[in-house]
Formats: sequence, C-alpha cells, structure tokens
Amino acid sequence: QLNPVFSLFSSRFISLRMKILLLLLLLSVVSCSAAHDCTKVNGVDGICDLLLYQITLAGSRCSGCGAYGPMYFWSGIKAPSCNYNTQEKSITEQMNIGIRFFDFDLGFIHKSEESLPYWAEGPVIVSIGSGAVAYSRSLEKALVEIRDFMTTNRDEIVSIRINKYYPHNKETRDLLLPAIKPLFDKVFGPEGSEGVQLNFYTTLKPIRYMIESNERLVLYLNNDFWGSTLTDFRAHPDIFFESQDNLYGFNTCQNQDAIAKNILSQEGINKRIRPTLVNWWLARGLACYSNGGKLCQDEIAHIEEIWDKIVEGTHLRRPMNIVVADYVGSNFAEVVKKINKKALDYYTKKPW
Repeated sequence: QLNPVFSLFSSRFISLRMKILLLLLLLSVVSCSAAHDCTKVNGVDGICDLLLYQITLAGSRCSGCGAYGPMYFWSGIKAPSCNYNTQEKSITEQMNIGIRFFDFDLGFIHKSEESLPYWAEGPVIVSIGSGAVAYSRSLEKALVEIRDFMTTNRDEIVSIRINKYYPHNKETRDLLLPAIKPLFDKVFGPEGSEGVQLNFYTTLKPIRYMIESNERLVLYLNNDFWGSTLTDFRAHPDIFFESQDNLYGFNTCQNQDAIAKNILSQEGINKRIRPTLVNWWLARGLACYSNGGKLCQDEIAHIEEIWDKIVEGTHLRRPMNIVVADYVGSNFAEVVKKINKKALDYYTKKPW
C-alpha cells in the first residue's frame, strides 16, 4: 500500500502548483525538525546570548602528549613520561570532563613502511623538549575523537590551536602548510557540509548563532600558517594575550597576581576579539610535569581571582578566555564552569 503522502503527490487531480506547495511544506517541516535551539553552552544554561570572547574555555596544554600512552623518540625508544607527557587522559576523556580548548604542537612524517606506534603519514603530535622531541600519534586521530564527541554533544563549542612545529624550519612549514586544510576537510567535511563546521566571522555574533548554525569549532593557526592561500580562510591567527610561561617563581599557578599583571600589561589588552590565554602550569623547578600538574590542580580555585583582576583591570571589562593546564582533572573544568556562570550574571548587567 502506498504512503498517503506519495499517493497524494501521484494523484492526477492535484495541479502542479499544488504539488510544489506541498513539497515546500514538507521540506520546511524537515528543516524545522532538524534545527537545534540553543539553551545552554558547554554545560552552562542561559549563556547563549553571550559572545565567544565573554566566556572562558578550560584547556589542556600539549593535549595529545600522553593521551595515547607512551611517546617515542625518532629512534623508536620510549620517551620518559616525566619529561614529555603533559596529559594522562585521552582526548575523549578530556572532553568528557569538560576540556574545550586543545593545544597541539606538530611534526610531519613522510610515507614509510615503518611500523612504530607513532608512525603515521602527515601531521603528527609532538612534545618538544629542550634537548629532544617525542612523538605521540597522528593529529587525525585526535581530531576524529573531537569530531565524534561534538557530533553527539550538540551544545558544545571547542577551540583548537596548532601551535609550534618541529623542526622549526621552512621545510617542515612547507610540508604542514598544504596538509592542514585537507586534513580538517577530511575529518569535519569541507565548508557547507553536514556536521560540525569551522567558523570565522561567527565569533563576532552571540554563541547562540554558533550552536544553531553548527559552526562550533574555532581553529587558531600558528602565524607561519595563517594567511596563506593554502590554508582555510575560516582559521584565526594565533595572536593571544598570553601569560608568560618561562619565569619559575613568578608567572606560575602559585602567583595569581603576577599572571594577571603580566596579561594586563600587554599592549592592546582591551581588544576584545583577541583572546586572553592563561598558562596554568609550572614551567620550571619540578622534576616531572605530573608533579607540577598536580600542584596546579590543587590551586585551581584561584583561577577565578585572575578572571576578576582582568575584568576589573580593563576599561572595556574583557575577561580571560582560555586557561590551559597540565594533567587536567574534572575539578579544573568545574571551576571554569563556575566562572562562566559568573560571566553570565556580569555581562547581563553590564553588556558590551
């Protein structure tokens, strides 16, 4: 027996005009059913009408370093986790606890018959040490995890930064440059395709638009990559107001005043569309990243103090936008969620 709708369309008693009108009606019903209304973002209700640069994202430093277990030197020898691993949770586990900013340093590997765990043709996640470099897994592997999570969690906004690359020379740059856009297109689809999309100008609109248009992924590229005709115009330049990370005992997670002062002293700090990034980790002084990660997680509640100081210290009342940490935990993401609830109250009363 024919479906009544198709029977209706096949009826010779209905005019062509009526058939077209019925078809348009059906298409509008399908479109409305597929639409997604914004009611919450990154686990916080009611913040849909804030701008991206009015909220804060919890981030992981060198997100893929340790996310897949051991890393390896080029020789195939395992790299000591103490000196190279900055995380212990997989990308999916990080997303499950609330991490929404991912930071990747990259190398490039040519096609080969090698079978080492890290060996994958194209961009590969690396941990760049002072004396050597450790290789993790392919960037594609991490991007697939991010895509899969975002596909099933429709109210989430995520940012990714492609930061340093190794070796830092023209050859590596020229290998990575034409590889990044095709890789993102492969994983997320080209512009206009279904699924999670990269965005650019939508960051200037309320995040409601990002959620409802599904343009929920913000990509920041190293300045060596950004602006090239070979890269995607939907990428942003990596120009953060970023707290210093190389002065142990000064700008660290144990000195919130110094972090805030360092950011507030940077020229142009009142430019609202240039994100502020707080490095919440110890650069020096401890033998293992894991020790520094635990210490900074114990101090995590003080992040809110930095938010207060930056908001009150800028005449345009702009906040910090990203906080990155080593060995991220659920308590870290919960503190950032609390800050976003605070931002909702603040910017509702004092809108830009």
